[in-house]
Amino acid sequence: MKFFIIGDSWGVGEFCYNGQVLESVPNTGIDYHLRKLGHTVTNISAGSAGNFGQLRSAYWTLNENKDYDYIIWFITESLRDIIEICIEDPQEQQTQFPQFEMSSNFKKVLKYIDEQNYQYAQKLYNQYQIPFVVVEGQSPLNKDVDSLGFVKHSIPWLQELLELDFPPPVNSFFSWQKLQTILKHYAITEKDFITQNLDELDRSEIIINLAKSSGCFPDNSHPSSICFKQLAYRIQELVR
Repeated sequence: MKFFIIGDSWGVGEFCYNGQVLESVPNTGIDYHLRKLGHTVTNISAGSAGNFGQLRSAYWTLNENKDYDYIIWFITESLRDIIEICIEDPQEQQTQFPQFEMSSNFKKVLKYIDEQNYQYAQKLYNQYQIPFVVVEGQSPLNKDVDSLGFVKHSIPWLQELLELDFPPPVNSFFSWQKLQTILKHYAITEKDFITQNLDELDRSEIIINLAKSSGCFPDNSHPSSICFKQLAYRIQELVR
């Protein structure tokens, strides 16, 4: 089987701290474990990558070689797209997120970003006919995506790893600094934002604390190599 992997640092593998520096641990990610199982893997995921940036890179990479059986997409926080595209690349924002409008109703804002990204993923599927295995990492899959056909399998991985009994938030690890950048740029006060998004922020804090006490997250924010090995076996069984 031939896999093409996109996503953020969760697509890279296990991480550890070298002093104060967070570094990836070689031969720990899902690509490594899939290769150990005999599969062919191309992995373009990258630390701190946003969803749209990875989907756009996938478009150009697959344009040169589309000989893959599945795309594995580790979904991350769509708030990264607000910084990378809407703030830093306004010309691209007019193309990909033309109706974007920042407000304190952050769930509504991110729902729009998600929907636009799903449409782009559907465009990839329509052009290259490669189905997606979507892994819910630092953000859950918006269930409105059921109307689109690019998702062959969806794995609520974060929810399973932490045994959550509540819906995961739209942002999980290391989000507050990014949120502050967004709020400052669009002149929204932290007070207004916190008031309207308190439930999501509380759930995010719960996840951070659960990860610290979980053996699945050696650095408190990225799954362990053992978890990636289990995921590789699971995906192998799903796509047989």
